Amino acid sequence: MGSSLNKPLADRVQDIDGQSSMVFDPWKIRPEIINSTTEMSTNTSVTHRRRNHRLSPLEKQKMKNIQSLNFTVNDNLLQRAEFEKTTKGFHLKKTFGKWIICLFLGIIVGCIAYIIKTVVQLLQGLKFHYTNYYVSKGLQSEAFLTFSGINLLFVCLSCLMVIVAGPLASSSGIPEVKGYLNGVKVPESLGFRSLFGKIISLILSYSSGLFVGPEGPMIHIGSAVGAAISQFKSSTLGFYPDLFLNYRNDRDKRDFISVGAATGISAAFGAPIGGVLFSIEEVSSFWSRQLTWRTFFCCMIATFTSNFLLQGMGSSPDMHDSGLLTFGFSRLYLYRYSELLCFCILGLVGGIFGATFVFLNIHLNKWRKEKLKQNPFLRLFEALFVSICTSIICYYASFIFGCRYQSNIIIETSVCEDQSNTEMVQFFCPNGMYSELGSLLFGNPDQALRRLYSRTLNMFTLPSLVVFTVISFVFSIWSSGLWVAGGLFVPMMMVGAGFGRLFGQLLSLWFTGIDSSIYALVGSAAMMAGYCRMTICIVVIMVELTEGTQYLVPIILAVMIAKWVGDFFNESVYEHLMEQKYIPFLQTLPPHSTNNIRITNVMSKNVVVLPEVCQVKTLISVLNNNNHNAFPVINRGITGDQRLYRGIILRDHILVLLFNRVFYRGTGEEIYLDENFDFKQFQKETSKKPPQLSEMEFDYYESESYIDLRPYMNSSGITIHNTFSFVEAYKLFRNMGLRHLPVIDINNEVVGIVTRKDML
Repeated sequence: MGSSLNKPLADRVQDIDGQSSMVFDPWKIRPEIINSTTEMSTNTSVTHRRRNHRLSPLEKQKMKNIQSLNFTVNDNLLQRAEFEKTTKGFHLKKTFGKWIICLFLGIIVGCIAYIIKTVVQLLQGLKFHYTNYYVSKGLQSEAFLTFSGINLLFVCLSCLMVIVAGPLASSSGIPEVKGYLNGVKVPESLGFRSLFGKIISLILSYSSGLFVGPEGPMIHIGSAVGAAISQFKSSTLGFYPDLFLNYRNDRDKRDFISVGAATGISAAFGAPIGGVLFSIEEVSSFWSRQLTWRTFFCCMIATFTSNFLLQGMGSSPDMHDSGLLTFGFSRLYLYRYSELLCFCILGLVGGIFGATFVFLNIHLNKWRKEKLKQNPFLRLFEALFVSICTSIICYYASFIFGCRYQSNIIIETSVCEDQSNTEMVQFFCPNGMYSELGSLLFGNPDQALRRLYSRTLNMFTLPSLVVFTVISFVFSIWSSGLWVAGGLFVPMMMVGAGFGRLFGQLLSLWFTGIDSSIYALVGSAAMMAGYCRMTICIVVIMVELTEGTQYLVPIILAVMIAKWVGDFFNESVYEHLMEQKYIPFLQTLPPHSTNNIRITNVMSKNVVVLPEVCQVKTLISVLNNNNHNAFPVINRGITGDQRLYRGIILRDHILVLLFNRVFYRGTGEEIYLDENFDFKQFQKETSKKPPQLSEMEFDYYESESYIDLRPYMNSSGITIHNTFSFVEAYKLFRNMGLRHLPVIDINNEVVGIVTRKDML
């Protein structure tokens, strides 16, 4: 019964090069299953549902050269010897240092948010000052030329900044941050050039009238600041001080980038709790309880710093909880239970709109990638063309509807605490009148949101809300992906507020006591959940923005339904963008099509291994003949031809050992720890840019010398047995943040190795 399962797993066969020790796998997947899996993996759809897509061979080839990060701790003999000497004071000092870094991170990000807000207000103020000069004189052509000309100038400078700083300074940067925190090394994504270019480009693009927002880029900016402060080094300048040396590794850097991402959005929205939840739910793949407290502390510092500076650096005795976008709501109005069904309908509409946005925007970005490629002139021309079209539509659409009397707006003071939201744009209307679309399109995005959220009646007519929703939806799709820095939070909030207020005013035609501003708020939350599929953090951010805790249930209902509806059609826009950027992102769970696959079907079988004590010329030959980033360290056993797993060592660590001539002086059995190359020296050297093998020269004596890898290899590296299923190996690889996963047989011999590209 089941005789095949009783066959020994150690029946070895040699591959063509005689390098790998293979084993007989009695659970090898059947050929027909392999064929069906291959067919599924060649799916070329641009968008897809979660866990229903496998990358094609071409996509995998594009991701081949992208490197992973080392989130695992290199538990070697040097580190263990160092830990034996460390005291409790050292651990307290290291923990205290993390809090100090978080303090400076919060202050710097808060200052950046203040600078962005202040400069944007200045540039937008200048633009509307000169434009309104001609508007007040009734000169339509001159006003339009001034309005569109300044917008065109800002967009041109913003795009040129991206061309100079690099394409990673464009868009929101959230896909790159998510990829990095998942374990993917995205080159230059968090460098100073991208950071500086992102800040300048964001200021100009957000001032230009394009349908972009500051929140997404603020996440990227916060992450870049977190990476810079925690590492405190420059490979370009060769600057490697000992300050923060203990945090100069991929694991701690990952944590500070997670903190920075949360800090960026908390400073932008003025929502510290929402920022923490955003980092947990959306961008971070790994989390811990200790990181939660540090992140919350940093978000609180950033929010306080931004508010303190925005409110005149303490000139006022009162502090107000306001970030880059904050809208005050009354606490005097509550919804009725019968309206919960209406809020569910808003969630349904938000999910459909969000999925439609993802579908159209991803196809547009695919077209850009194929036709415009990385051509800076075509990218600049596209940005300028979109700016011209946006200026034309936003300016002349204001003439579609006639002027309305300001006195027609009904302000119920009992439910409206802040009446500044009722200030409308006169545009070319007579005194005492205002333009509906001009108040929404001819102004700042945050002002448009304030008016849509205002507690008033008879402010907007139904046709004007329809036109505004269509315009903002179309131009949000078109603007996302341009070579300028900009996010999607604010544009999606505007779209959601537009159709939400429209839906509320439609209900008020049949029912009394309907407050359309509540529907605008719930519509914004539903639209955000529909395109990015976040839930908890969106609910908290919207509540922190509006101080409307009494609307928690409607927002939760709309957000959850919008996410479910959106997931029925496709994934979030950030997941699809990472695929288009060829970022090998590992989801929490593998695709459904991999349930019947064994790890032996995907692992790399031609494994290059190294002995525990290896000759220098052998190391040089191995490094020159392949580009592997890690090598299992083996013991030859009693017979001398075995491959018994002992640990794993990184390529960069081998280069450091060669560069520093850490030669072995023993006989092969005993392990010596070189006093001239202790843990501190090893840590300092491995934190630098690795030396190039081509720059090293060895004489005959040095080439014949040996290097003992045992003190420097990771002795606690995780391994799996060759009977593992792909799904279980995937979960282990993903949840532990691994870069390499050696596969061994029943005799502890190395038979394969798994890397990120094998998991795709």
